[in-house]
Amino acid sequence: MPNEDKIIEEATQIGHQYFIDQYNTEVEFTDHKFMPKDLSRNVSLSGYVKDSKDTEITILIDYETFEVQTAVVPKELLDKKNN
Repeated sequence: MPNEDKIIEEATQIGHQYFIDQYNTEVEFTDHKFMPKDLSRNVSLSGYVKDSKDTEITILIDYETFEVQTAVVPKELLDKKNN
């Protein structure tokens, strides 16, 4: 696997942009976790919405292609999703 710090830095930028583009929301990532290599090539970033620390979010990003695989968001953010 390439340099983990570089992966986290790139994935964090992708994650921030995803939440801005999809939910018009700024987020702060506070933790990351690499999925086991034999299961996937994903890194999970978790954190919260910047103006609401109680609103937790998680995003899964493929660390080879840097494509967003999925995002876990609360209902109030789902209602704000851009089509």
